[in-house]
Amino acid sequence: MNIGTDRSISSEEKALIEQMQADADIEALFKSYQALSQDVQSAAGAEALVTAAARVRQPNTDVDAIHALYAYMCHHGPSPTEGVYAVLTDLLCQRDHELYGRPGSYAEYPDYFGLALQVTTDAYGAKKLPSSTTLFNQLLRCCIPRGAIDKAVSVLSLMESCFCVIKDTDTYCLLLQVFMSDAVPTLSGHSFEDRQKHCLEACLQIFRAFEDVVSMVSRKDARPDECSLERCADVWATMIDAYFVLGDVFGAVALFERMIAESTKEPSVPAIDEQIVSHMVMGFVHVGDARAAIEWLYHLDASHMPAPSSEALECAVSGAIHTPSTDAALLMRDVGRILIARDAPATGLHAAASRCVTNLASVLEMRKVERSLNASDIRSCYEVLEKLARLLFCSHDADHPLASRQQTAPVSAILRLAAHNSMHGYAERAGQLFQLSTLALRHSDASSPAVVSLMCDACHLPMAIADAAASAPHALSGSCVRLIALSSLVLPAMAGLSGSLVGTTNTAVVRQYEAASRDLHGDLAPLDLDEAAWKRIVDVFCSVEKSSPSTYPGPDGYTGLGKLLAEVSRLPRPPNLDLELIKSMLEAKYGPDGAIITQGWLSNSTAESSSAPRRASSPSSPTPSKAPLSQPTKPMEALFLEGRLSPHLPPVKSIDQVLTQAIQSLARPHNQEEHATDLYDRLKDNIQHGQYPTPSSLAVLINAFGRSAQVDQIDELYDMALHVLASKPSDEHWRTQQWTQLEDGMITALSHAMLGQRANAHRLRMIAANQVPSASAYAALIATIQERTDDAIVAEELFNESQRLGVRPTTYLFNTIISKLSRARKVEQALRLFDTMQTSNLRPSSVTYGAAINACVRTGDEARATQLFAEMEAQPMFQPRVPPYNTMIQYYVHSVMNRDKALHYYEKMQQAGVRPSAHTYKLLLDAWGTIEPVQPDRQQAVFARLSADRLVGVQGTHWASLIHTQGVVLHDLERAMETFESIANRAPRIPRGNAPLSTVPDAVVFEALFAVFVAHGRTDLMPTYLARMVSQGIWPTAYIANLLIKGYAQDGPMGLVEARRVFDAMIDPPAGIAAAGNHLPRHHGAGALGIRRERLPAHSSRQEHAPDRANVLGALVNREPSTYEAMIRAELAYGHTDRAQAILTRMKARAFPAALLNRVQAMFDRT
Repeated sequence: MNIGTDRSISSEEKALIEQMQADADIEALFKSYQALSQDVQSAAGAEALVTAAARVRQPNTDVDAIHALYAYMCHHGPSPTEGVYAVLTDLLCQRDHELYGRPGSYAEYPDYFGLALQVTTDAYGAKKLPSSTTLFNQLLRCCIPRGAIDKAVSVLSLMESCFCVIKDTDTYCLLLQVFMSDAVPTLSGHSFEDRQKHCLEACLQIFRAFEDVVSMVSRKDARPDECSLERCADVWATMIDAYFVLGDVFGAVALFERMIAESTKEPSVPAIDEQIVSHMVMGFVHVGDARAAIEWLYHLDASHMPAPSSEALECAVSGAIHTPSTDAALLMRDVGRILIARDAPATGLHAAASRCVTNLASVLEMRKVERSLNASDIRSCYEVLEKLARLLFCSHDADHPLASRQQTAPVSAILRLAAHNSMHGYAERAGQLFQLSTLALRHSDASSPAVVSLMCDACHLPMAIADAAASAPHALSGSCVRLIALSSLVLPAMAGLSGSLVGTTNTAVVRQYEAASRDLHGDLAPLDLDEAAWKRIVDVFCSVEKSSPSTYPGPDGYTGLGKLLAEVSRLPRPPNLDLELIKSMLEAKYGPDGAIITQGWLSNSTAESSSAPRRASSPSSPTPSKAPLSQPTKPMEALFLEGRLSPHLPPVKSIDQVLTQAIQSLARPHNQEEHATDLYDRLKDNIQHGQYPTPSSLAVLINAFGRSAQVDQIDELYDMALHVLASKPSDEHWRTQQWTQLEDGMITALSHAMLGQRANAHRLRMIAANQVPSASAYAALIATIQERTDDAIVAEELFNESQRLGVRPTTYLFNTIISKLSRARKVEQALRLFDTMQTSNLRPSSVTYGAAINACVRTGDEARATQLFAEMEAQPMFQPRVPPYNTMIQYYVHSVMNRDKALHYYEKMQQAGVRPSAHTYKLLLDAWGTIEPVQPDRQQAVFARLSADRLVGVQGTHWASLIHTQGVVLHDLERAMETFESIANRAPRIPRGNAPLSTVPDAVVFEALFAVFVAHGRTDLMPTYLARMVSQGIWPTAYIANLLIKGYAQDGPMGLVEARRVFDAMIDPPAGIAAAGNHLPRHHGAGALGIRRERLPAHSSRQEHAPDRANVLGALVNREPSTYEAMIRAELAYGHTDRAQAILTRMKARAFPAALLNRVQAMFDRT
């Protein structure tokens, strides 16, 4: 209708019609129309308005306003036209389809089909029934989901009353579908079989009527399009469906055979086509006879009939999967053979092939299938799976990469099947399946979440395949067999791949080579690898070496490439390597020194003799620790009260009082005139002339060196002091006094140097000599207890001993014991000592209050903590310090998660004139970056303020806060990784060797990054960054190992195997001794103004911190209690209670505190 030229439409109506746009308020426009006077309303205008509304209506929106306008027209005019009836009926049917096409209840909506039928009835009464077959077909379509036979008959009656309307093939199809609908009710007194029989009879009547019409039409010269053979085939296909649905399989087969027999003779019978064949196959599946469906597929294939559609083949696969698992495997194998014969992906059957591969792989994963099928059937299933998967996976290329969940489903199934085979020791088959999966992974979209998930699964397979190979009996060690398996079963599949899977595999190869080389003592001949395998291994080493830090690492390289080349060159038949290419790569990376790495190959004759010194000089090999200068600690009976002359020292001629006083000045921190090192040099000069200071003054110098952990100087000065004591045999009183101060100084110095065992030996010497260590010595012992799992108990025993011996406690001693107890959450004892201190006329310092406050907040006693803080501030001699403020801020940031209260104490800190420490900044970063609502802009502002603070400086813990916020809280992996990569350029640098290295990223930063990987399920990135971490000389901590265990355990059974590998690669110190080398997760620099540098105990084994290429962590790492907890949680998550219990037993043997063990035991109670 052209509303612009139609004079019957008023200008007012035209204005409303023009406003009917996509974003228009239809209901408001209709109300505006109803408000018009009747003399400007017209039937043509109303029809144009309704048509416009129908045109702009969006799917799944109500049509109530249009029906309301129709009701208005019926009551007030103008009368609806035939067009209004047609448009409204169509809209009501559309709305009904929308509601029945989605799950849910329809009770809340009007009966749109009933309204549509009423509108059609009204049109019939008004003699304006639309002459459109499509409209009546719409009404019939609404009857199908309801099984509304009576309403279908009413529609058919209305249709037949309109002589202009002719039933088409769609009409007959829809009528058949109404009677075969599952919703058709069973009449009272009738059985389900009766219902099926009556419905089938009705369908046969409809089909016969259809045949009569078509037979009559086919005799005419010009056959209308509505009755073409192509459209008639739809009715025949629907009748086949009716036979199957209504329980007459033989009727469906008979109709199909009739079509074969008559299609060439009767012009009214369509020929067999894809649709008919597909309906036959899907019909058998519908009645639950998948075997018959697949037999039909074979029959059709052999008869050269049209191939069924992809949908029919998918349906056959779906039917097979619902049969018993053993039958399912064989049935899907047969479908797979058909798909292979038809070159499925290339002939439009990609979806069917994908579904077949996915389901066949899933069925073969079942142990029941493996036990039930014979070897021949299993072999044939795997052969079909491999051929079909290869066709499917090779269809991906650069223009059509693997990306969507649907595309990755078959690849994921193949990977799971490979994992299943590897876990049951079938290494070769697992390797073949892994190689198969890489055909698809080679052309994949790395940014796709589905592909990322695949990569995480795939990353566990190389070592799983190697483990499967090692599980079989073999003359070689497990590491040797794993290296062979990696080189022959895994590495051939890696060509053309990149990313985390390659990095993980390369790391595994380097690790297994190192272990194999150790087992074979450098003689690799027993491995019996061919030239191609050795070349693949060397290529791996070159690839890893190329991505290592650019600082020259020594003759072995970062990976041990130099060692590999030397050992490979000694093989009976060395591979033909392109040494010039390797050499040029190394020189391009490291400069001229890089060529030294290849010398082991080039000088084959001297390789054996030179390999040992090369390994010793390499930073990647353990270096034997330097022997201490002092004599070993003597047994207890050697108290040295009379001193001990040293043959290495000049005789004592005199006591130098000037030097003595100068050294004694070190005990007065605010009055230091000379540095300890300068005094030490001066002392060395004086003793050459026989001039010595007193032993008590040497104790002061010993103490100074103890704080810097210079153990050699401590032992040297101690020998010197004993030498002086032995030179004064006549003055017993002086000698006893000097000896006591010397031993007391040794206790303090050795404690500060983290040598607790030696410090306690001097403590016991003093007690055995009826002398008593000072309060400062006991405080130093307590403050530096870090080697025991029950350090709070030991601290309490030391304090009680001091009181039994009559030591008058000082503020420093109280501070240390209260701090130690508070960290152990022994609040009652800590606060009792705090009260005792006050009653002893000792004024608590800010440190004391800080320790007591810390005890309160650790147990959630906020009221007592705030009371103590207020009491501290009210002290007349109060000297504000950082720790108490940090303690309160940390409590409100990490425990209570109350940013306002945290900032309140930060403001108090500023008002008190206390400068923020590194830990303060870390807490502020967490306050804005972890407490909801997170405000990353404010966090960045804090970071900018920190960067400008020259007294603090940015540390790893601050970067860790940013990374945690971005990656875990805001779930932005990309930004977290960008922040991590930016650190090296923005962090302060310190010189190491000839090249400056950044102080961060450190272990804390890597820990934060690994936590992000776990949060995103990106465990595939972990091995690469772990290798990078070790190559930069940063040793992994137990907390990083915990994240590896947690992350891998989320990856299914294969991930659990990798988690166990991490746990088993770690070590334990002796029972009762705390793990060394692991940082405290959230307490770096607490209270310090400058950059805090961790120091390792001077007596710790260098081997514990040396790189170990054979270790999955890259170095030996001590387990923490949380490591046991993480592994137990992982085992329990998979129902391995026995394994978890075994780990708990090992944990109990470590003598951890009872509270900790009880907490872990509770995990078993919850399972």
